[in-house]
Amino acid sequence: MNTATLRALGSDSSLDYLCNALDLSIIREWKKGETNRRGGVYEISGFNADVVADAENPSSLVEEIRGFLNRCLSKRILFYSSDLSAQLDIGISVGSSQQFTASVVFSPEDLESFTKLGLELSVSAYPTSDDAE
Repeated sequence: MNTATLRALGSDSSLDYLCNALDLSIIREWKKGETNRRGGVYEISGFNADVVADAENPSSLVEEIRGFLNRCLSKRILFYSSDLSAQLDIGISVGSSQQFTASVVFSPEDLESFTKLGLELSVSAYPTSDDAE
């Protein structure tokens, strides 16, 4: 598993614009005022969208993320405003014979793109193995 998910929070109009401008594949969404899984109420609308569903390896994942960043830059998307914030959540699996260890490496230019866009970055490793349970 080598994935990247965009998690966005904001006003309904900002979220709609973002989805349409980037042609995002939404995997989960919620609206302000709806009841969440824990019985509370969402204070703000949001969604999770697949940016990279499953890349073959971390290097391919980084290349696909670069493409996403360039798309955002070309469309002048800004993920920071009074009514929008977002995070790119990267997940990589480790522990199997195919991918025992893994890392993602971003260039200074990549990091500058994250900064220009106002896009937070989160990287998580998920343990896996070759054993079928």
